[in-house]
Amino acid sequence: MNAERVMAAAVRAGLAEGKNVPLAQIAADAGVGIGTLYRRYPNREALMEALQVRAYRLLIAEAEDALAAGESGLDSVDRYLRQSFEHRDQLVLPLHGAPRTEDTESAQLRDRLKVLIAAIIERGHSDGTLRPEVTGLTVVRFGAMLAQPMTSVRGWADSAAEQRAVFLRGISNPPAR
Repeated sequence: MNAERVMAAAVRAGLAEGKNVPLAQIAADAGVGIGTLYRRYPNREALMEALQVRAYRLLIAEAEDALAAGESGLDSVDRYLRQSFEHRDQLVLPLHGAPRTEDTESAQLRDRLKVLIAAIIERGHSDGTLRPEVTGLTVVRFGAMLAQPMTSVRGWADSAAEQRAVFLRGISNPPAR
């Protein structure tokens, strides 16, 4: 229970103030003592790693669902973008500058996500629904941009849905004539 409160407070603080928010503030926002935070996460890097692991697990679940349930590659991309957008507040670190690490659980999960996104893109290339130049990075970059709300735009969820529709039209392979 305390771990979840700390993670939620870290996400809120990260969204509001960035990744360098004082750990003491995160502990206070979570309603726990700094010692409780340090017992679970001995340093900032451990907390950052935990946040990344959490985010990648959410994205992997959405990519697996999109791959299994999508009727085509384009439909799978749409499902993935739509569903991952719902988790945008939980993706604070992958979106806002988490350190790139190797030999960590988050690195393994990041690699797993890349494989899943590549499979979605390959499906779209194979079934002809995605343009040949579309890559997994194309989709990941767009999803990351979409998940970061434009504070000057009222009704960001509606605007994001409109932008997603435009993006999907742009990456779809035009029908053969």
